[in-house]
Amino acid sequence: KREPMEEEKPKPAEQEQPKPVEEEKPKPVEEELSKQVEEEKPKPVEEEKPEPIEE
Repeated sequence: KREPMEEEKPKPAEQEQPKPVEEEKPKPVEEELSKQVEEEKPKPVEEEKPEPIEE
């Protein structure tokens, strides 16, 4: 037999409303600065030097 109407009605408003402001606000400045530094600084020398010759 058919499912109860409760399962056919749309999801609760809680699931339809936008995410909390905490998730929408930008990341803390400390995180942004640390991320920029990591992206701007050159890669470690280990990654820049050629692979060791093992042959």
